[in-house]
Amino acid sequence: MTARLRYLALTATRTRAALPPLAATLFAVIGVYAYRENEPRAAFAVTALMACGLAAWAVGAVLAGEPGPQAEMASVALGGRRERTALDVMLVGAVCAGLTVAFLGYPLALVALGVPKEFKPAVQGGDVAAGLLAHLCCAALGGAIGLLYAPPRLTRRATAIAAVLGTLLALIAAASALGPVGGPVAVASALSDARDGALLVACLSCLVLAAGAVAAADRWAQRSG
Repeated sequence: MTARLRYLALTATRTRAALPPLAATLFAVIGVYAYRENEPRAAFAVTALMACGLAAWAVGAVLAGEPGPQAEMASVALGGRRERTALDVMLVGAVCAGLTVAFLGYPLALVALGVPKEFKPAVQGGDVAAGLLAHLCCAALGGAIGLLYAPPRLTRRATAIAAVLGTLLALIAAASALGPVGGPVAVASALSDARDGALLVACLSCLVLAAGAVAAADRWAQRSG
């Protein structure tokens, strides 16, 4: 596992593909918490939605930045397409963890440093737990969507970007019809309204959709050769 994580890190740093989404994440984190008296769950709801889009961007950018011959050699070295998919899922997990740490760690660090009235009311342990779950699940779905349209499935970058944006917009459009299982929008709504039961259902819907996207990505990649 350590070797696989090292390979992903080297791929991201050598191609510099992760720099734009990383910069966007930093701007988003600083921008959201540039003002004081943020309502904890409402702020976490906003950043959870951001995490979905940023995860799709980051995963897609890293995989698109990996040279084709290198990707094929890595798949062979790993033992086949299924193992390569497992590596890609590891990338999704790493991106999820990184975004969650960024979006939750920054404001909590401000609170720990004594910044006055960063949250109003004061953030509680339950708020942090709910925010943690929401960010992980939304980012997991976003990362899986980024994986679905990454090479070798779609090789043209513009087409992949359009497909990712179209899928994210479709999720937003379908959220009102799907209600509590409406993916990231349902997660944000339940988190903002402090409906913990609905939040669990919405997070589960994100994980189910993410699993479906990963399965579709694996089958699509096998057909693409």
